Amino acid sequence: MEDLKVELEQLAQLLQNIRVAVEPLARDGRLRQWQKVNFDKHGDLLAECGLKPDLKKSRELVRATIETVLRELAKLENEYGDLAIDIRRRAIPAASALAQLQTIKNQANLLAPELLLLQEHCRLLLAADTQVRRLPTLAGLLPGAKRSTPKNVPSLEQGLCFFLFATQETTDPQPTSLGGIFARAAELERQLRAIKFTELPPMAVTLLEGIRQVGVRAADRLKSYVDDLQRHPPSEIRALQDFRQQLDQLRRREIGAIIDQLPQLSVRYGNLLLDLSLRARALRQNELMPALLGKLQLLHEILDQALPAELRRQLTADNSSLNPEWLAAEQAADFFTGLRGVMLTFKLLFQTLSGNKGVNAVELQRLTVGALTTLPYHGGGNEPERTKITLALSEMLEEYDRPFPYELLLAHLRKTVSIHGGRLERAILGYSIRERGNGANEPDQKAAGPDTTLARLTDKLETWSERFEVV
Repeated sequence: MEDLKVELEQLAQLLQNIRVAVEPLARDGRLRQWQKVNFDKHGDLLAECGLKPDLKKSRELVRATIETVLRELAKLENEYGDLAIDIRRRAIPAASALAQLQTIKNQANLLAPELLLLQEHCRLLLAADTQVRRLPTLAGLLPGAKRSTPKNVPSLEQGLCFFLFATQETTDPQPTSLGGIFARAAELERQLRAIKFTELPPMAVTLLEGIRQVGVRAADRLKSYVDDLQRHPPSEIRALQDFRQQLDQLRRREIGAIIDQLPQLSVRYGNLLLDLSLRARALRQNELMPALLGKLQLLHEILDQALPAELRRQLTADNSSLNPEWLAAEQAADFFTGLRGVMLTFKLLFQTLSGNKGVNAVELQRLTVGALTTLPYHGGGNEPERTKITLALSEMLEEYDRPFPYELLLAHLRKTVSIHGGRLERAILGYSIRERGNGANEPDQKAAGPDTTLARLTDKLETWSERFEVV
């Protein structure tokens, strides 16, 4: 009887294993939902969506196999229960009991191939469930939308790209989304503001500062435009966002409901993408964003490194037209050259003999260098700047008598400051640079060519950034 007890326990475990394997499948809603799918109606649609054609066969086999296994299992469990009672009451000989145990075990083992086949087809249906639930997504519906509007496939792709560009949630500073554009523009603005024009005279710093402010304003305008577009997206963007939320809700429903709605969802999705493509064409400045970022990056590199270094070199180089010492010496020599210079020399000498402060070439050169290296402006047609220059020069010349030689020296210094400022401005704005290729997005790419100047670069930044002005 001890052997029969062991055999009973083993048989009970075998039957329990079968039930554990089949009952979860019988209760699984993901399998039962396939019973409501009309394969005859949606066969072509399912094939277009890439679903295997034998799903209907799998569904029928799963349903029939589960019913068969559960029915056979219930019968074997009843036989096992009756036999266990007989063995416990010793109402059956040991040999007969052992024979019945073996018979029940053999019949239970015959269910193993059925279980293997059942599990295989269940895997097919569960994989198809996952596949179908991927269909009501922006990516999953795209093939269906293209089939519904075959003549507008490029426009659909353009509309989807615009939607992803406008809504992708990322702060990665790459120009592949509005978030990335904003992050990159903010970083370039920070970098431009952080530039220090060290070891340069105030006049050069003022000119460079004006150019830097062009870049700062361009970056700030781009940031404001992107922020406004993100906060107040076009109605076409909001419509597709609502559509995507509806798709999220649909994916939670049964497979049959999802499949039933796929055709009309594809048509609606295609129409939404067409609307988005039209909106994308209307917002042409969006195509300009990467190019504008490239120009800002180039401006930062020039102002942070190359141009200040070149200016420092020219401002200190011998015989350089930008060297204040050289220009001051040149202008002082010209001041005292010729008949006019001889007359001024004698007149200034008499001024000195009379006890008043006079000036010679050395003193004039010193005054000129002081003006060139301390004044932040050179005039340049700007009346407020000319007024400030006159006031500053008047302070430098307060020791000299009026009207002579004060008026003469003031005119000389103003002239020299203007010459030096003009040369600095031409050197800065005419600084030659080689632009990186920005692709066909640049409206004047052919006209610009590969080489340009800092003046053209700043003009582009000002012109392009105006397109991003938030109204």
